[in-house]
Amino acid sequence: MEYCRALYEASEAAICLMEYSYGTVLYREYLLNCPEIPGAWHGLAICLEAIGNKEGSLNAYERALQLYLEHDDPQNLLWGGWCAFKLGKYELAYELFMKSLDKDPNYAYTWLSLGIAAFKIGKRSEGERAIGRYRVLIRERPYEKRECEGIRMLINAHNSLRRLISEDSSIIKLINELMTKSIMKYGELCK
Repeated sequence: MEYCRALYEASEAAICLMEYSYGTVLYREYLLNCPEIPGAWHGLAICLEAIGNKEGSLNAYERALQLYLEHDDPQNLLWGGWCAFKLGKYELAYELFMKSLDKDPNYAYTWLSLGIAAFKIGKRSEGERAIGRYRVLIRERPYEKRECEGIRMLINAHNSLRRLISEDSSIIKLINELMTKSIMKYGELCK
């Protein structure tokens, strides 16, 4: 459903832009329409955690983890690992990061994630090796600045949603507000 795809992109953009109150509203709207997507529960958990709603955050991390564990691809394993980590299930996080790397050893963020989990469970030398591998991969293929990625995603989502729903809808108004605020804040950085 195109509405869900565009709304999800706007929700992810809010996280990239570190605008967690907006993200909370957008993810909740998304989950009303598409409740079985683990990434949306994970995104909601991140936003709730950032705005200080610990109980809501933990519940959303738990739901996301359950849904991620239904899949066996590298991305679901990686993000499931982060949900496990946030829930204090560090051994499970470590295992999920390892499984993700077995399937895709070239994704830098998974190496960083493994390094953090390895340190947390006392595997210091493995953690150092994983962080070293992360640094090598990042030098080879640097990430786009998160804020710039967020603005790009938000503009894409806005353009899609304008074709699908009324300009007067609360979601379009919210995205317009977030887009204006973000461009004012990060526009120079992202030229």
